[in-house]
Amino acid sequence: MKLTNYQKINQDFNIIDSKALFISDGEKVLFAENENQLFTAASVIKLPIYLYFFEKIAKKELDLQTDFQIPSEKVVAGAGIIQILPQKRIWTLEELLHLMIAVSDNTATNQLIELATITKLQSWLRENNWEDGLRLERQMMDFKTVKQNKISAKAAVTIFQKIMMLSEAYPDLKETIRRPLLNQQFRSNLAGTLEEAGISGLQMLNKTGELKNIQHDVAVFEYKGKTRFAAALTNNTGLEANATAWMQTVGKQLFSEMT
Repeated sequence: MKLTNYQKINQDFNIIDSKALFISDGEKVLFAENENQLFTAASVIKLPIYLYFFEKIAKKELDLQTDFQIPSEKVVAGAGIIQILPQKRIWTLEELLHLMIAVSDNTATNQLIELATITKLQSWLRENNWEDGLRLERQMMDFKTVKQNKISAKAAVTIFQKIMMLSEAYPDLKETIRRPLLNQQFRSNLAGTLEEAGISGLQMLNKTGELKNIQHDVAVFEYKGKTRFAAALTNNTGLEANATAWMQTVGKQLFSEMT
């Protein structure tokens, strides 16, 4: 049996102990391998939280300009900028949402989880029949619990598609929804070499997730009327460089097929 390009790429990177890849054009599946396997989600779990809030905002149940005060004891370490700006303790809902995505701010994420509550977020996942591929169990940087947030590659793409559909359905929110995904500060994986190439007309929206021996990226590529969704998840990468090289190779292949 002739191997597909993505199967060849995956074989070339079999040094990565566990990986999943799911690629879609928004209507049909273009490639799937281990797409239903659950991985520790890391910061990719921020995508469904983002969708949950923008669904509420679109329905006028929440206001982007609502202020929230974050007390010092609620500030956590890890990714983000809130922890290095102690003089600023009041943030709007829009700022928290954008910080959660663009710089993967953990404090902003925890504030949003508290606002929504984990119970309501879990109920929302069940209502959408996403519980098999998505599990939200804890806040960011909570290492006291054995619970883990989990996600599959297929679920990650499903969530990203829903985010993009929401942005199209509500034109007044489109730029606000897309901005932090377009201006994502972590671009070294699926979009890596393409970001550096500065290709005219190519827009890439993405969200990464990283923990020790875990590296993920979920992205949308838009080019000349074509759209591709991709989720690449890894566990036991061995070396971070292995996962980066694999994802960059997938990204280049994906873009070459679009052109």
